[in-house]
Amino acid sequence: MVQLVESIKILNGRCYNLSLHEARANRSRKELFHLDTPIHLKYFIDIPEAFQHGLVKCRIVYDTNVRQVTYHEYAVRNIQALKLINSDHINYHHKFVERSELDHLFSQKGDCDEIIIVKHGWVTDAFYYNLVFEKNGRFYTPLHPLLPGVQRQKLLNIGHISAIAIHHDNIQEYDQVHLINSLTTLHQITLKTNQIRM
Repeated sequence: MVQLVESIKILNGRCYNLSLHEARANRSRKELFHLDTPIHLKYFIDIPEAFQHGLVKCRIVYDTNVRQVTYHEYAVRNIQALKLINSDHINYHHKFVERSELDHLFSQKGDCDEIIIVKHGWVTDAFYYNLVFEKNGRFYTPLHPLLPGVQRQKLLNIGHISAIAIHHDNIQEYDQVHLINSLTTLHQITLKTNQIRM
């Protein structure tokens, strides 16, 4: 049976975007295992004293039920260069623990720190992140990411970003690109688009 994972942000003992994580987990359980009864991740989170302060990743592995919960200190990565990688066959609609296809793409990054995955000419995601492109102070995320993340969904819900199709030929029309995930918010990892190697 395949296993999936949710990585939840905990900052100073508080969980963030838990309802969005639960919604995604329950969508995956319904689509993959045909389960209609939801699981409530909050009942599986018991933050140890050692992780009550600072930024922490709570990693929940599940299939039909929750199988493992672990906690790790988290630091935002220092990313200076992105490599554009083409893959027309990549498929990652659910947040699987096993991600060998993505690992293979990431292994092609050379001396860059991260990759941007292009599918049929359209920008999708980075390896660990969703993408937000900035132009004239406005923010745009690719319309069809490989995996819609919770941070991306939160920003869409509040109208802070817009989802549009972004072709790889048009990347340089944008000023900057922001990398976001459940533990990395907008503006924490920002690169000029000329730091993307084609």
